[in-house]
Amino acid sequence: MKRLILTWLLVVTPVLAQDPSDHDAIEDTPLESNDGKIEDEISGFNVDQTITRTGHDFARFMSEYRNLHYPDSRYNLTIRERPSARWGNLIWVTYNNKTVFRRFIRPGTNNVHTLAEEASQRIHEIVLQEKIRQALTDHHDLGKDEF
Repeated sequence: MKRLILTWLLVVTPVLAQDPSDHDAIEDTPLESNDGKIEDEISGFNVDQTITRTGHDFARFMSEYRNLHYPDSRYNLTIRERPSARWGNLIWVTYNNKTVFRRFIRPGTNNVHTLAEEASQRIHEIVLQEKIRQALTDHHDLGKDEF
């Protein structure tokens, strides 16, 4: 109990001691680097929105493979799942709100690790092709989310 109170005091006390006017000043300033350009958004993440253990394992194995083999990848992926007692788990991965991978994983499947590695390889190839397509497409009159 003492440890819990001490931890709470160490975490909450600095937050309470901050001046509220400093908080507003920090929120109003844009993220800029030394050369005056706005920094790129944070990238390279896998967002796990799965529900079951199979889905979590798939997302974890895919993230481990991606971090090991593609450490400089600068794109975010979202891993989603829809479980079904009869058919298994429908797993799909999205990149820029587009589905780049979709597959059912049957109940009792033991090769989730292999499936996640294969998915990571295919998704990386698809994302690279999509980036090349976007670079070669003329879209000067469209917004960023419209092409």
